[in-house]
Amino acid sequence: MSREQAVAEAFLELSDTLVADIDVVEFVRLLTGRCTQLLDVHLAGVMVADQHGVLRLTAASSEYGRLLELFEIEVAPCADCFATGELVAVLDLDPDRAGGRWPQFARQAHAAGFRSMYALPMRLRGEVIGVLALLREQAGALSGDDIRLGQALANVTTVGLLQHRTLAQRRVLGEQLRHVLNSRVLIERAKGLVAERLDIDIDTALDELLRHSARVGQPLGEIAHAVLDGDPANERADVDTITDPVLLVRRFDRGTLAALRAVVSRRLTAAGLPEHVRYKLVLALHEAAVNAVGHGGGSGRLWLWSHAGSLWCEISDDGPGLPTDVTVPVVVPDGIGSGSGLWLIEQAADDLAIATAPTGGARLLLRYQLSAPVPRERG
Repeated sequence: MSREQAVAEAFLELSDTLVADIDVVEFVRLLTGRCTQLLDVHLAGVMVADQHGVLRLTAASSEYGRLLELFEIEVAPCADCFATGELVAVLDLDPDRAGGRWPQFARQAHAAGFRSMYALPMRLRGEVIGVLALLREQAGALSGDDIRLGQALANVTTVGLLQHRTLAQRRVLGEQLRHVLNSRVLIERAKGLVAERLDIDIDTALDELLRHSARVGQPLGEIAHAVLDGDPANERADVDTITDPVLLVRRFDRGTLAALRAVVSRRLTAAGLPEHVRYKLVLALHEAAVNAVGHGGGSGRLWLWSHAGSLWCEISDDGPGLPTDVTVPVVVPDGIGSGSGLWLIEQAADDLAIATAPTGGARLLLRYQLSAPVPRERG
């Protein structure tokens, strides 16, 4: 894809907010990703003002924690940009050169590996609502074309954010941005939880959350809330497969198979599934997990959730993937090792899909149709 095509695609994506109701948190995250793709910058972050006029980091292209600590510094280029509504360029973040104006910021930014930065105002008709920060790992100036494109991306994002307000709501932008910030806090907590539960890095955890958001068609903030509520550390006695869409996210290996089986059984019990259904599903998921451990590199990952009247489970691994000729037996296999595991799993599911993931490894997706709200078992 040429640069001209990439620029056109970026503006098409960002302009969608003018005609569609999109997730605001995902919208500003899209902006930061496009900035690092199109501009000669290493990281991009969006800061918006809360109801008290204090800039808060709302989204970043990556390394959110690294940027959060840096942008919490009050005397910084972004604060000057927000106050004046003008571009602020720091062409050399060496503390000996930039330290006179922003000593703490220059010192910490330089220590973090950044050598220059630009702060671009997010404004419309004199109203500044935030700042687009662009950080580079080399000193010196951006090209004039990159600066103009960066400001154009910031302008379109500003229009998109303000588009969601009526004339009366423009007086309470702080409240709307507070909602965005609250969603961001939930997403960051969910990213940390998924990273811990699946033993992956923070950026990959965000990719997992976005993938789940896409497959169930729910905003990222709602998925984050569901992941946090569904974690066994926050386990409740009144789990509901209708209102609690994410029941479990967990990594497993040979040594934790028994613990995985136990926690899945508890979640399905709390969800009110009858004993015979629980037994069948736990057995099927255990068999899938054993297959992942045995053939997928010794470990795997599990997502368990409900959506559209069905209970879903995805078991994935980082192994070599599936043979091209793999099939699920249609009759009882003759013996162990001849597809008996897949046959057993398929018997418990209403639908079963098995594929090799784009990045390698196998993914098994099981669906079980829930009947109309299951009565709670007592005793």
